[in-house]
Amino acid sequence: MAAAALDHRQQDRLVDAGLPAMKKRKAIPDRVKLIAALRRMGLTIEQVQFDHNPALELRPIDPETGDTIPPANSPDHIDLLLITEHKTKTFGRGGDKRITTAGSDIGNIKKLRHLTKDEEAFRRRLLAKAEGEPEPKKKSRWPSRPFGKRGRP
Repeated sequence: MAAAALDHRQQDRLVDAGLPAMKKRKAIPDRVKLIAALRRMGLTIEQVQFDHNPALELRPIDPETGDTIPPANSPDHIDLLLITEHKTKTFGRGGDKRITTAGSDIGNIKKLRHLTKDEEAFRRRLLAKAEGEPEPKKKSRWPSRPFGKRGRP
């Protein structure tokens, strides 16, 4: 008989009869399940990494919860990648020397930071105009120098 089919009275009778009581089986830990699933796919835990998609720094922040949108640990937005695939997605294509980071997580994060800084500077200029502050003078690209003297040595 299975332990789930026995109620506590039936188990007590088994113990009274000198038979060992049936114990509940422990749940299989998630790590063991993961290793078994990877082995079934022909992989080991050392060959794979988990990747947030999109990268955490590219996600907007929910002001109410303080978490990212979608949440950082949402299983729908975490992918299992081989280490080489994860490095390519994170750092971009290339061998030992990275020619470009375009299209990679790091390149996109850098681009977002750059655009955010430019946008912030633009907003400051707009607010300064609205408040009536004078525009800061732009520096000339041409250096200032005296005109040449004609006919004078």
